[in-house]
Amino acid sequence: MSETEKNRFKRNEDGTFAPGTAPGPGRPEDTPEQKIIKKATKELIAEYKEALGEALPLIRPILVAKALDGDIGAIKEIHDRVMDKAKQPTDVTTNGKDMPQPIINIQRDALHTDDSVQQDS
Repeated sequence: MSETEKNRFKRNEDGTFAPGTAPGPGRPEDTPEQKIIKKATKELIAEYKEALGEALPLIRPILVAKALDGDIGAIKEIHDRVMDKAKQPTDVTTNGKDMPQPIINIQRDALHTDDSVQQDS
């Protein structure tokens, strides 16, 4: 990368790229339809949270009463909320085995290219 290209990419104080100056194509701008959908979704979520906040004081005693009556689902729900759900690690690539070294090297090589190496012509 030349010196002028390096200077072209402006960074903010926190190290992130300033808008419009990041290398590469970047994220495409939202279409008007996507903007409307995102706005409507945010509004629906805000309304849902508000309604849920109003309903929780009414739901809580019912849930506790069901748990005290032996309802396993209610007991589990209260336990999961109070104690936090158990973490369930997932490994979809290696079935718990170590990743083979050649794959790691190929990925590392793809991520770290050396611009100083020049090919003979």
